[in-house]
Amino acid sequence: MLQVLIDTLPGDPGFWEAYTSLWLESEYKTAFQSPLFLKVLINIIGREKIILSKGIKNVKLVATTLFYNKDGVYHFLSDLKTDHNYFVLHKDLPAGEIQQYFRDFLMEAEKRKLAFRLNSLPSWAYYADTFKKVLAERNMFYKVIDSNPCVILETPTPEELFEATDKKKFRQKLNRLKDQGNVEFEAFTGSEDIDNWLNGMFELHIKRWATTSTPSIYRDETVKEFYRSCIKSWIGQGILIRFSIKLNEKRISYVTALFEHGYLLHHTCTFDIDYEKQSPGLLIIKMIARWMADRGMTKMEFGDGGEMYKYQFTSYQLQHQTVFISGKRNYPFIIKTSLVHFFKENRKLRNFYTANLRPLMLKSGFLKKKIT
Repeated sequence: MLQVLIDTLPGDPGFWEAYTSLWLESEYKTAFQSPLFLKVLINIIGREKIILSKGIKNVKLVATTLFYNKDGVYHFLSDLKTDHNYFVLHKDLPAGEIQQYFRDFLMEAEKRKLAFRLNSLPSWAYYADTFKKVLAERNMFYKVIDSNPCVILETPTPEELFEATDKKKFRQKLNRLKDQGNVEFEAFTGSEDIDNWLNGMFELHIKRWATTSTPSIYRDETVKEFYRSCIKSWIGQGILIRFSIKLNEKRISYVTALFEHGYLLHHTCTFDIDYEKQSPGLLIIKMIARWMADRGMTKMEFGDGGEMYKYQFTSYQLQHQTVFISGKRNYPFIIKTSLVHFFKENRKLRNFYTANLRPLMLKSGFLKKKIT
């Protein structure tokens, strides 16, 4: 029998042993919900802000998801730095028990008068339709809104993956870069030269965005430390790879990527703006594709975000969604959700915000840029 409850974060190490086993036996095993990474986030946010929903069957943890409280609304803990937010379910959990897990979780949330904003939910997750079906059956307020797409390059064979990025214009740009000196491609799966590598990435990211209306978040030392902690946790878990391009011993392009259940997720990137004409930020994608093809890989995912440069490479996209949930009398939350929905549906207003309001809000500090 499946028992489902919402609880505070346990203090005993037994929880993390059980969670690690569950994560390893889940369908997705995403880096953003790996045990070491979640511990980093808890140290940043404070354990007192954390709750979790968990499903226990025959004394075994078979489902759990961690959330944190922000201004009275609960978000996925992994949303602090993520491309996707999954519910962590055992891959062998039967369909009926998945349905029960969501039903009992929502019932408990309603009893406790909790509100949730669940960002970056993959609409393609095998349980997504079940979750939305259970939501529709509950006597609660909820709203499902499409958010940023996830764009993907996937090919039948490894060599075709490389060929999809091996375009004439990029070969020409690479040749122009080689005219300026020795070009070297780097790939690190461990902690090799980690401090110099990260400091170089921060420096170029700050330089890249210095003259724009959205300056780099890495000007803030606390953000740098947070990112270092994330990177080191992923290295410890064996799921991070760092790529870079060197020109005459100087790194001019950086990418952090994550191994995600059989493919590579392109996560964070920057490049030296002094070489913008040679497009090192695009050339490195071609080099990564070569590296992947040599290792038999056929899929590169570009995560959360619809930046136009990604569409030069990708073959299809999948939809992320944001789900808002609360009791029907939580009027402030319902009003805010309705405003978010109106904003998402109004392209002119959205474009005005992106081009005018958002830069001003970031500059004033009223709005914080998402850590990516």
